[in-house]
This record gives sequence, structure tokens and C-alpha cells, in this order.
Amino acid sequence: MGCDGCARGILLAFNLLLFLISVACLAVGIWVLIDGTVFLQVLSNIPNSDVYGKLISDAAYIIIATGGVIFLISFLGCCGAWKKNKCLLVTYAIIVGILLLLQVAVVVVAYFFYDNVISTINTQLAGTLNNSYDSKFEATSDPAVFSYTPGSIFSKGVDAIQIEFACCGVNNYTDYPTDMFPPTCCNSSELSNGGLKTLLDSLWAETITTYTLNDATCYQNSTAIDMTPGCSDSIAEFVRQYGLIIMIIAGSTMAVQLLLVIIACCLFCAIRNDETKV
Repeated sequence: MGCDGCARGILLAFNLLLFLISVACLAVGIWVLIDGTVFLQVLSNIPNSDVYGKLISDAAYIIIATGGVIFLISFLGCCGAWKKNKCLLVTYAIIVGILLLLQVAVVVVAYFFYDNVISTINTQLAGTLNNSYDSKFEATSDPAVFSYTPGSIFSKGVDAIQIEFACCGVNNYTDYPTDMFPPTCCNSSELSNGGLKTLLDSLWAETITTYTLNDATCYQNSTAIDMTPGCSDSIAEFVRQYGLIIMIIAGSTMAVQLLLVIIACCLFCAIRNDETKV
């Protein structure tokens, strides 16, 4: 009974936490969809609000879907452990086990087919960049200074990444139409290395109205920009620097899931043995 009680306690604790998280996700997602007046009031004062509105709407659906899945899993785990219901415990173990296998499959595919996956992603992103980038730059009397008007949220993100990581395009500057890459592909000491979050906040609020180049000869000069790496390579290098942390977090998550499956199976066996003795 000691092991039985311990297993039940662990399952209840973990799944109660998941249950609270799921309720929070469902509440926020449903609130945004049904009565998101506060969000709409804010969006009405933001340029390209139609883009942001759709983004928030899509995010709400994703949050609701995620909350629903977590709710189902936590419900099965809590009820199965509390009521000592073998059927619920088996269902819980199967669902968590499937999720765990899917995560393992993603890791395996990423490891063995990394180059193919990255190539496909880069191709898709390069196409999107070519068709959707719309930030505006106007020349001034100073060849190193441009009047800057941020475009869509996608374009702002591209500008922020190119400034922060000193990169250009997905693969390189040729990802832009007719090689007319934006000035954010060229280094600016005013904005570079200031922290990606701060930079994104400034772009979002559109407080950045000019962009000053370190080297005026860089812009629209393929020779000067040719050595600038693509953002895919720069971000990949950044991720490698924190690869150990990412692996620890991912490994810990999968280890917890495996532990929950094992505990659910052990509790199932303990309940079955108790029923057999009776």
C-alpha cells in the first residue's frame, strides 16, 4: 500500500498542476475570442492591426486546443489515480506514451535528416521573405542615413533579426527580390547588440524612424554584402551555443513523461494485484 499511495500522490500532484495550467489556457483563449475588447481597442491604434488581429485570433485557437489536450490528459490522470480506475490509467499511459514517442520521433528525424529539414524550411522562408517583406526605406541627403518605416509584423521580425545577428536574408542577400536587400542587412552601431527584445519592442512601437549605416557603401552593393552570412546560419550558431541547455530542458521533459507512464503502469498493476487478492 505504501508504493500504491506514493504512486497515486505523484500522479495526482503532477496532473493537478497540469489541470490548473489547462484551465488557465482555456480561460485566456476563450476570453480573447468571446470578449477581446481590450485587445481590439489596443489593436485599433496599431498600424497593420488586421495582421495583429488575425495573429491573436489564431493564437487564441492554438491556446484553446493546447489547453483542451492538457485538460484531457490531466483529467484522465487525476481521475484514474484518485478513483483507482484501471481503464482511465491505461488510457492516460497510452496518450502520454504516444506523445513521448512523437517527441522522440521528432528528435530522431531532426538528427538523421537535419540537412533536408533545414533546407526545406530555408526554402519556404526564403520564398516568404521574397514575397512578403515590406519595410520601407527612403534615402536622405546623407547616403548613410535612411528614413525607416517598419512593415508588417513579419518584416519587423526580419529587421530585428538581421540587425541583432548581423545577417542578411535566410540564406544570403539574394533571397530578396532582384537582390535589392534592405539597409538592415548592413551594420548599424546605433541599434546593433542592444538586445533582441528591446529592439523588437522599439520596432513594435515604431519609435525607430531612421536607420544609419556604419558603412554607406554597403547598401545595394553585392560586393560589400557578399560576406554577410544568412540569418539561418547565424541563428543556428546561436542555438548551438545554448544547445546543452535546450537538450537538458527537452530531456527533462521527456524523462518526466516517461516517469509518469511508468508510475501509471505500476499503479495499474498494484490495483490489479489488490483485486486479484480479494
